[in-house]
Amino acid sequence: MPTPEPLTRAAALAPRTADDQTRTVRLVWSTGAAVIRQDMTGHYREVLSLDTGAVDLSALIGAPVLNAHRRGELRDVLGTVREAGIAGAEAWAIVEFSRRPDVEPIWQDVVAGVIRNVSAGYDVQDWQDSTDPATGERIRTAVRWTPRELSLVPIGADAGATTRSQENSMTGTTAAAPAIDRAAIDTEIRAI
Repeated sequence: MPTPEPLTRAAALAPRTADDQTRTVRLVWSTGAAVIRQDMTGHYREVLSLDTGAVDLSALIGAPVLNAHRRGELRDVLGTVREAGIAGAEAWAIVEFSRRPDVEPIWQDVVAGVIRNVSAGYDVQDWQDSTDPATGERIRTAVRWTPRELSLVPIGADAGATTRSQENSMTGTTAAAPAIDRAAIDTEIRAI
């Protein structure tokens, strides 16, 4: 049976938190904001729940940071996720960029604030379906889901995600780096 197709969601980098020495930057990769999707039934609003227990961060620690969800070659990997957590209405991560020469221009654009958008690739294990009583619009809320990768992307979908400075407090659920399972995600990722 084929692995379900991971979904993606975009958010924003926090270039003011970039550290040249460690080549790390803090980012917000989801605020749970509704994103318009479409399936065989039609359009719906997709919401990623950030409630306690909804997000399984275990696969994200040590996961790749990719160039626009590309995963066909090793050069598509820009770095790795070192830490991740949920703080209130924000899913955040600290990512480390590779020191490879081909990644240097991307790192410099992140530091300069030129590249700011992030998208998360994720699998949904459990949906909660509802209808907006005011508009009749379908709402699908991911109430149990697993982020698998983060990508730098040109355009983000999560308009509520904003850049963060080092002074911002990021407290909440945190996952520490476990032993890393580097198995490749072998299904096609649908980019926003």
